[in-house]
Amino acid sequence: MISIEKWRFSWTLVATVASVLTLVSVVHLFLFPLVPSFDYFTARQQIQNSCVPIKESAEGVTNRVWENSPPQLNLDHRFPADLHNAVVYRNAPWKAEIGRWLSGCDSVAKEVDLVEMIGGKSCKSDCSGQGVCNHELGQCRCFHGFRGKGCSERIHFQCNFPKTPELPYGRWVVSICPTHCDTTRAMCFCGEGTKYPNRPVAEACGFQVNLPSQPGAPKSTDWAKADLDNIFTTNGSKPGWCNVDPEEAYALKVQFKEECDCKYDGLLGQFCEVPVSSTCVNQCSGHGHCRGGFCQCDNGWYGVDCSIPSVMSSMSEWPQWLRPAHIDIPINANITGNLVNLNAVVKKKRPLVYVYDLPPEFNSLLLEGRHYKLECVNRIYNEKNETLWTDMLYGSQMAFYESILASPHRTLNGEEADFFFVPVLDSCIITRADDAPHLSAQEHRGLRSSLTLEFYKKAYEHIIEHYPYWNRTSGRDHIWFFSWDEGACYAPKEIWNSMMLVHWGNTNSKHNHSTTAYWADNWDRISSSRRGNHSCFDPEKDLVLPAWKAPDAFVLRSKLWASPREKRKTLFYFNGNLGSAYPNGRPESSYSMGVRQKLAEEYGSSPNKEGKLGKQHAEDVIVTSLRSENYHEDLSSSVFCGVLPGDGWSGRMEDSILQGCIPVVIQDGIFLPYENVLNYESFVVRISEDEIPNLINILRGLNETEIQFRLANVQKVWQRFLYRDSILLEAKRQNAKFGRMNDWAVEFLKLREDDVFTTLIQILHYKLHNDPWRRELVHQKKDFGIPQECL
Repeated sequence: MISIEKWRFSWTLVATVASVLTLVSVVHLFLFPLVPSFDYFTARQQIQNSCVPIKESAEGVTNRVWENSPPQLNLDHRFPADLHNAVVYRNAPWKAEIGRWLSGCDSVAKEVDLVEMIGGKSCKSDCSGQGVCNHELGQCRCFHGFRGKGCSERIHFQCNFPKTPELPYGRWVVSICPTHCDTTRAMCFCGEGTKYPNRPVAEACGFQVNLPSQPGAPKSTDWAKADLDNIFTTNGSKPGWCNVDPEEAYALKVQFKEECDCKYDGLLGQFCEVPVSSTCVNQCSGHGHCRGGFCQCDNGWYGVDCSIPSVMSSMSEWPQWLRPAHIDIPINANITGNLVNLNAVVKKKRPLVYVYDLPPEFNSLLLEGRHYKLECVNRIYNEKNETLWTDMLYGSQMAFYESILASPHRTLNGEEADFFFVPVLDSCIITRADDAPHLSAQEHRGLRSSLTLEFYKKAYEHIIEHYPYWNRTSGRDHIWFFSWDEGACYAPKEIWNSMMLVHWGNTNSKHNHSTTAYWADNWDRISSSRRGNHSCFDPEKDLVLPAWKAPDAFVLRSKLWASPREKRKTLFYFNGNLGSAYPNGRPESSYSMGVRQKLAEEYGSSPNKEGKLGKQHAEDVIVTSLRSENYHEDLSSSVFCGVLPGDGWSGRMEDSILQGCIPVVIQDGIFLPYENVLNYESFVVRISEDEIPNLINILRGLNETEIQFRLANVQKVWQRFLYRDSILLEAKRQNAKFGRMNDWAVEFLKLREDDVFTTLIQILHYKLHNDPWRRELVHQKKDFGIPQECL
């Protein structure tokens, strides 16, 4: 019902409120969830959240919080640990204290009434049609090439650096352009006067390409000499790229420059002649248009994915995480210049996460302006607008972002939030560092790590200036995601109190310096005045998340993860780059911190450049740099699989787990996904780097009972290494828009165990009630959804 208390305003306000109610289409006083025809919402796991305090000493403020509590439950007795000190919770072996607490919590979960504010603030000039209005703050989020309070100011992004006599187009950068530069995005196109003016002219396409000096060597590009003949000519037998007709080229009637291709998002075909959907966060949630990576939201909707309604949007279209809602019009409504805000009372379970709607420079503009369609996204679209999943390891950041935005644990009420997610797409920042002059890392001495640190610091400064939430815990309830090779090593010192989500859990206990072999990501040269003196990973507060792995319907149908012991004939398997001793190997001695090289020296099963095998090569031990055509099958036919560092983190842990192989972790001082919360001893073998010469003896020394035990536990946890929630969100979108059910969607709908996002919510749930510094906050909540007997 609409709550109407003692009104203290004029009839003008009454009329205004009435108009608001008409505007938001209040047909029913309660919003009932729509029943989808697609079985997604039953497949998407609902986390059971509640809390039972664990048994530990409580001093200081903790005594005051819990002093009148009933006797605590004996979780040790109810949930005994196994021989490896693990407690099974939701089919996974957790560390005993965490597994006991989570197991004891679920049965007493309660929903709480949460007030969500539906914003009504307007923006200057409605953002001039060149941006999206944030109706919570009354601020515009401007598209590429525009800025200002009303997005009316035009920005010109140059494609090229300043020219010199030696480099008439400036020094090389990804956006380097000899033709027409679209200065709103710093992208290069054919331009007016050509047959296809909107055809991209990407990089080497527009410049002279030199043939190799030696057989087998790669071609080289002369960035000082434009190749205008091959772009603009109208010669009948070999027209330029900007004039070649696709049908004639496909029919082999004409020749064209092979270096030209279709790199920009939203275009497919060898000649970029097929328009397709671009990739946006949650594809704009059905409430907007994806323009190259930036969501242009429908009227009344806002947010990076157009998922936040305002008072101008229809209530019947509100997202699931805001329904069903009880609408409450606030008494002291301020209507000067804006529509009145609405309060929607929604029942939710904790933990509650507030997601900052940051300015687009931290997310949408990075997507909109990327020069390679595959950069930093987990999917693109084909000519039928079907989903094409990418192998981009950094796609986890997009997958996680989409899940948290659509989660029932999301809240718009920052005052009631338990955690705050700050969405900086660092995978896009680093992959775009050399895209265009306006993103140049020149002032950072070419260090992408330094450039990225600057982005995070600017995001911190923005939330400090515009929101009141940071100071209540000095940022300890904030969450940041660092997806790149060295994780949060280059986090600015100002945000280090926060929780870091990373793929690289380097505690710096052994490698107390930058370990990457790629100089542009090295953080050793970043001054302590900017970075501070923190480690890369703190297991007390941070979490390593799995890397992205593309959905593979064949692998799921084949159930490689469940391959039985008797079919696993290979004792140990590792396939990957082994360094300079092997053809096409990484030349740097610092690559993989030398670990892969040591493994190859001992057990290499394919000849190196000198034709030598490893000193201890064996028939049932495979250590090779030769790319396998049946990689997943090779993993699923092995008992143990190597998990070694690459240039920082690699995806080998995920490869092993997803094919049911026992991971053999060889990287000292480095935490792997969930290692500080799950009981790794139950499903992993950890070998120190110094023990590599004795690796096979150690593995052969494990008895069959231990092997079967670990294999069984790998089968219990493998789904926690999948971004299933994000994948099912995409399946739902494909089904709703096109009525299609792809093979990958069918297979993922069959899965029922907890995935990456569900696991994170469980960990946040535990952290919320068991971190000592949070207990005062827990105690102060008016209605935390905790039965009295559990406090």
